[in-house]
Amino acid sequence: MSPGRTPMRSRILAVVTVMLALAVGIATTAWAQSTLDTVKKRGKLVAGVKTDFPPFGTVDSSGKNVGFDVDVAHRFAKALFNDEQQVELVAVTSGNRIPFLQSGKIDIVIATVTITDERRQVVEFSEPYFMSGSLLLVPKSSTAKSLDDMAGKTVAVVQGAIQDRDVEQLQPKATRVKFGKVSEAVLAVKGGRADAYVHDDIVILSLAKENPDLKAVGTPFMPRPYGIAVRKGDVEFVKWVNAQLAAMKADGTYDRLWKKYFADVEGNLVKP
Repeated sequence: MSPGRTPMRSRILAVVTVMLALAVGIATTAWAQSTLDTVKKRGKLVAGVKTDFPPFGTVDSSGKNVGFDVDVAHRFAKALFNDEQQVELVAVTSGNRIPFLQSGKIDIVIATVTITDERRQVVEFSEPYFMSGSLLLVPKSSTAKSLDDMAGKTVAVVQGAIQDRDVEQLQPKATRVKFGKVSEAVLAVKGGRADAYVHDDIVILSLAKENPDLKAVGTPFMPRPYGIAVRKGDVEFVKWVNAQLAAMKADGTYDRLWKKYFADVEGNLVKP
């Protein structure tokens, strides 16, 4: 190879690389912006929801998805197709919900996603639809009152949940144990493998109600809003979601769902 050809080939390679990058960027943007149209053409919405996070998303004894977020997904389907059943509910966890969205496995995440600046870099968020702080779930016999009492203790968190970082920052002397599911973290506390489980206040309050051998302690800390997430750049879709949330508040649907799922604990909650 002659020395004179190397710069030329380098320039050609650079031009090709730039063109490919632009092509991918354009394709990605077009794909993201067309999600709402794709959903309409497909004839159903594919929504990621939790299945182990009461009262937002669980599965009842008959195998049916139930919860606040599940009802919101059905409401969106009704708005799109005049049929609330035209939605496919895909089970997601805190760890895989955003990857599922980015890979195209789901159209939308309605799954207790806490809005953070870091997450805003990779998804588009709706306006907040719920406000949540964090509490501790501990054995009934525990003397712990707050995260301050967890120094030298083992604390269960769910992988991908915001509490993993919060516990690390607020109580660095605690040992964090990460679990993939809420149910696994609860079993760790019951089995003595963790002294406490830290998660969103609403799920901790619900779990304490369902498990008489456990209790919720602490004052909700680090309150943050939940948002519904769509793919980054999907501005048309997120505007549609915001319009639906506004309509739900205007026609009383939001208040009805609030009473349906949060009536027994609403004194501990902040309504957005």
